[in-house]
Amino acid sequence: MKHSRFSLAAVALLAVAPAALADPKPEDAVHYRQGIMMAMAWNLGPMGAMVKGDIAFDAGQFAFNAGRLAVLAPMALEGFPPSSAGAKSEAKPELWENLDDFKQRMQDLEKATAKLAEVAKSGDEGAMKAEFGAAAKVCKGCHDEYQKEH
Repeated sequence: MKHSRFSLAAVALLAVAPAALADPKPEDAVHYRQGIMMAMAWNLGPMGAMVKGDIAFDAGQFAFNAGRLAVLAPMALEGFPPSSAGAKSEAKPELWENLDDFKQRMQDLEKATAKLAEVAKSGDEGAMKAEFGAAAKVCKGCHDEYQKEH
């Protein structure tokens, strides 16, 4: 009996999930994108500290974090549906006015993090640091343009 209740609940959730994803509540979209950005920052932090020499460079850990970024970056854009434009967030109004540019920047981020992850597999510290700088520049450019200062 327990098994059939679980199966019924799972089927009900699967039926509702596509509708929820198609039109998320604006606050939910903001929470989602903030979570993705936090996860990206969680992985960028140690990498940046290695690049700056604040902590010892660990090629394996760097590659691990770079791989995570490459997975997370493609998820970020879906947290910015136009329906969330009016929700309280750190997004500047210019983001919504220049949505095509923002989308292009997010695609650039996907490419930059994918390249970073690929270069990080080499274990070449100099190349890894250089590619980190390129990816960080893409992040910073978007934040400078479309994120409110805190």
